[in-house]
Amino acid sequence: MADDFRTKLKESMRNQTTGERWFDDIDIGDVLFLSIQASALHGCTPPKLLDDVNQYDAFQVTVQIKPKVMIYGHRGVLPFLESKPWWPLFSDESPIVYLAENVAAGTVQEIYDDSLAVLKEHPEFTPRRCGCSLKPC
Repeated sequence: MADDFRTKLKESMRNQTTGERWFDDIDIGDVLFLSIQASALHGCTPPKLLDDVNQYDAFQVTVQIKPKVMIYGHRGVLPFLESKPWWPLFSDESPIVYLAENVAAGTVQEIYDDSLAVLKEHPEFTPRRCGCSLKPC
């Protein structure tokens, strides 16, 4: 198991009046972004702004596949994600963005661990780099 995902949550915005708060996305190499949110405006439990993220039982989670990452096929990341037991919790917001609400903290940890495994176990998911620059072609 990787570090507790909650230690990776860095607050980027808070509005005490509305109960809104946003955490920065967690960058999973060149493959994914994970957005894990909890506040009065998110699908979390409890649905309110708490100072201690450890007091949330469930979070709102968005998985976004990064540009230039193959989605389907032999080098596609989506079949890997779809094979995980937590994947049915997500609905597609677009071909590269998937959202789940009220995801139990233990399941969020699994999603975080599995996302890190993408980098370690499946280097073929990372966009290829060409000799013309250091950016993906």
